[in-house]
Amino acid sequence: MPRRKKHNIELDGLPKLLGAEVYQESPGFICLLPNDVHESVVGKGSSVAEAVDNWDVKLQAHLRNAGEDDPVVIFVKGLLVKTAHVEKTQASNTIRKSREQNIAEFESQFYSSRRKN
Repeated sequence: MPRRKKHNIELDGLPKLLGAEVYQESPGFICLLPNDVHESVVGKGSSVAEAVDNWDVKLQAHLRNAGEDDPVVIFVKGLLVKTAHVEKTQASNTIRKSREQNIAEFESQFYSSRRKN
């Protein structure tokens, strides 16, 4: 296998969410999941964009055809569940924060004398 050099690039969307990594490999680039290469989905292309697009297509096909006990399926499901929990927590914190701001604004309008003490 040719020597790989990690290519530091900011990915968007699903590749970013799943932590995909891009490596420069002569004569092009490869994109893969950070877990074991032998169990991972590998996308190849002559540019970073081609490699990431190829990886995305192969990942979708792999997820459609793999069983529930497949390491890639388990990895992706674990990340998606974790991300959904974090987003839900952040959303509830945002709602709580804006509610607290609304209460503070309300109180400052009608009870400004209390704040001075």
